[in-house]
Amino acid sequence: MVSLLERQFPYRDVSRLVAADRRSPDPAYQAHRWWARRPPALLRALLLAATLPADSTQEDLWRAYASPEPHLRDTTVVDPFLGGGTTVVEAARLGARARGLDVDPLAILINQHQLMPPDPADVLSAGRQLVDHLAATIGHLWAAPAAADNGWTALHYFSVAAVTCPRCHHQGPLYRSLVLARSVGHAGSVVRDAAVTAFCPDCLALHYCEEAATEIRCCGTTRRLDDATFRGARYFCPACGHRSSHEALKSGASPRILLAVEETPAVGADTARRPRRRIRPATDADRDLVHGPATEVTAAMGRATGTPIRTAANDNRPVNFGITTIGELHTPRQLAYLHTALAWVATANLDTAVARALRLVVSSTITSNNKLCGYARDYGRLAPLFSIRAFSLPWLTVELNPLNPIGGRGTLAAALSRIARSCKDVARRHIVADDGGTSPVTVTWTRRRESHSVACADATTEDDDRPAPDARDRADICITDPPYFDFIPYDTLSQIYRAWLPDQQHLSGSPLLPHGAEPVTEFGTRLGRALAHATSVCKDNALLAFTYKGSDIAWDAVGLALDHAKLSVTALWPVLADPHMGHHTHEGNCEYDIVVVTRPMTAFEPGTPPDDLDVAHWTAALRPALRVSAADEANMRSAIRIAAPRWATPANSKSR
Repeated sequence: MVSLLERQFPYRDVSRLVAADRRSPDPAYQAHRWWARRPPALLRALLLAATLPADSTQEDLWRAYASPEPHLRDTTVVDPFLGGGTTVVEAARLGARARGLDVDPLAILINQHQLMPPDPADVLSAGRQLVDHLAATIGHLWAAPAAADNGWTALHYFSVAAVTCPRCHHQGPLYRSLVLARSVGHAGSVVRDAAVTAFCPDCLALHYCEEAATEIRCCGTTRRLDDATFRGARYFCPACGHRSSHEALKSGASPRILLAVEETPAVGADTARRPRRRIRPATDADRDLVHGPATEVTAAMGRATGTPIRTAANDNRPVNFGITTIGELHTPRQLAYLHTALAWVATANLDTAVARALRLVVSSTITSNNKLCGYARDYGRLAPLFSIRAFSLPWLTVELNPLNPIGGRGTLAAALSRIARSCKDVARRHIVADDGGTSPVTVTWTRRRESHSVACADATTEDDDRPAPDARDRADICITDPPYFDFIPYDTLSQIYRAWLPDQQHLSGSPLLPHGAEPVTEFGTRLGRALAHATSVCKDNALLAFTYKGSDIAWDAVGLALDHAKLSVTALWPVLADPHMGHHTHEGNCEYDIVVVTRPMTAFEPGTPPDDLDVAHWTAALRPALRVSAADEANMRSAIRIAAPRWATPANSKSR
């Protein structure tokens, strides 16, 4: 059957839905961090268009899209590059049987939860037991005696690195501003009594200033608030003037200077008479808590803490910061929290799905409980690791109290609430309205939890031991999002989670990355193997579609892969897939994926690409409602270049 996806696909409307959904994340995908998930709106539309017959109308597509009915109830969908699981989750919501592979066991754990979640009430009940256990065993690590009786609970601990100049050996604080926090009225930001909270780098005293303040006076000196010892990615030694990089200073491993503690009102406090948060100077008792648990924790740590951190070929972070093992990525208190929490989950008598959910809860908080967390000063929020898709070292680091019960991004309470929401089959999504615009709706689905399967396996291995399915068990379609030639090696990021999950530590093979003297050939051949294997587990002449973007050579690798897998292109569509917001948006961003629709060469005769396979046609259809950058146009041209000579026309079906 020729599909609607091969005749027409409303890529402009799908792109508008993707943009509209950007600010209302689907709870199903919020249980645990994964990188570069494809938008649910795109995958839902692709799955429906790939299974609707070619003579269907766009109105048929949008009716099915907005309906909670299991339109794919008799369909099996396979994804050989599972990743964050958008394909399989959306397939399950449409009633299909979902199957997937991924080389990363963390992806498998996440998708087992997404496809077969437990009852949210059971997760919350077990989560309360976990919180009670942690409070009883290690809660004292965040309760300084001076603060315990004053109605406040610690949330954030602010510190800067005490670095040593490699030339003169002077030791001093590394900072790029004296401002710790600002309360400037941004929507959703924390409200405090003081507009600006700053510190003195000499005596560490805090100063509470008006919004218009530009300087403070302390220790007999007037200092500007933008005073810094770190500018332009270099530390400027105040003693000798030598400039040093993080790598030369090993600033990630440098001692920390605790400056201040941010607190929330204790549970039950009269919050009407108190500021929502306050920042107070750090005390000696606070400093004892920061460093004190090292001895009591070290003996209990498992092998996770000594696991070496593996870096990417083109990025030596965080090892070049001086952080070489998983244990060095965390403070003593963070190590105590992670070890104690995961040990309880491992030994508690919990249902399998509930235990898996709690493992993900604790694992998800690793992102906000490590030495590389910063602070969004204008909003009063912790900036977790991987706020960008890489390891970065903030100048002002924040240690979180993971047991704070009422506030804070990344706390255990917040993670429990988030994973409970992910267990429900409800989401707020946008649909195409009758007037042609987009309209938000709340949709409830019913997932078939018993019929799905995901496996940790290397999709690019040709001679593996996976048995070929018999004809009755073959998939109907394959929809996937393979790694991009130019992509970030996410396995080096996921290792910080895998190290804490004993049976999820090791990859099942080598991630798909360009290697060797001929990286295009290497990447294209391996991708071709994966596509060929995916074709072999699908029914004869089944549709295989994937999303992709990249440079000219990245698309050259796709051309090689298509030839290796003996696939012809039957359609090509640009779709907004990675919309950025605010300061992240600029002309260098490539925000559109290209949907490459293929069939085995045995299905259709070679044909001529349609006249509207043209960058100018695509951009005219997308603009002015949607932005298309120069990088997007280059991506589109590269895709058309490799697709045109491999085109097959559905009208020329070999079965006719």
